[in-house]
Parts: sequence; structure tokens; C-alpha cells
Amino acid sequence: MNDAKDIKEEGLKLYRAGQYEEAAAKFVEAQQAFVAAGDQKEAAECANNRGVCWRQVAKWEEATAAFDEARPMFQALQDVVGEGQVVGNLATVVEAQDDKQRAAELYQEAIDLFTQAGAKDYVKDTYTALSKMKLKQRDVAGAMTAFDAGLEQMDNPNLIEKMARKILRG
Repeated sequence: MNDAKDIKEEGLKLYRAGQYEEAAAKFVEAQQAFVAAGDQKEAAECANNRGVCWRQVAKWEEATAAFDEARPMFQALQDVVGEGQVVGNLATVVEAQDDKQRAAELYQEAIDLFTQAGAKDYVKDTYTALSKMKLKQRDVAGAMTAFDAGLEQMDNPNLIEKMARKILRG
């Protein structure tokens, strides 16, 4: 198992260094090692990480394939947060390809998964991503609605977040 973790760590170092294609190759290697060691969760994370690498270099087909591989792995583990992360990542790929309608559907699906898991921070972050996309589309009302929904997830908002809530609620 240490070999698999070492390989994954190499992939993470390469990713942080901006060597995304090399990192993706390491994540394939790590994923195979984790499967051989019987660690399906780490294997699923490596597939997801590979998708993130491909997204960074705008290789949409490769990214989509990696996310399509990772999602059923997380589903088999009943890891709803992991599945939500994959769906959210896929939403960013679809958004980058300019299919805003499908991206919005995927963001909402990720929000639903995170809500089901009680992962408020992920819900907030995904609403923020959805809000930014809506703003780029000049859908100010949609952006405000998504941003407000994200603020709702906060237990202890800071002063700026409290002011945003007041402004959005009139």
C-alpha cells in the first residue's frame, strides 16, 4: 500500500508543479496500485484527480472519461461526497465547453448530493461556482439566487457575508 501512496504523492507533487499530464500518468499508476491493494476509495480519488489534471490542460474528452470512471467507483462505495466532487468537477468541464445549461444541471446535481451528505461547505462552494457561471452569462437574478443559497449554508458568516445577506434579502 505504501507504494501506491508514494505514487499518488508523486502525482500530487507534479500537479502542484503544473505538470498536469505527467501527474495524470502518475494517478493512473497509483490507481492501479490501489486497486491491486484493495483500496477502492483511493483508487476512485486517483481517477477523479486524473480528471482534474486533464481539465487543467483543457483535454475535455480525457477529463470527462476520468470523471465518468470515478463516479461509479464512488457510488459503489456509497461515498456521496466523493460522487458530488466528481459531478461538480464534471460541471466545470461542461461549463468550459460552453454548455451552460448542462453545467447548471450538473452543479445542481452536485449540490443535491452534498446536501444529502450534510456537506455544507461543499454545498456553499458549489452554489458559488454556479453563481459565478450565471454572472458570466449576465443572468444577474440567477447569480444572486445561487449566491444567496450558498450564504444560507453558513453557520457563522463574517461581516461581509452578513451584509450580502441583508442586501440580497432587501
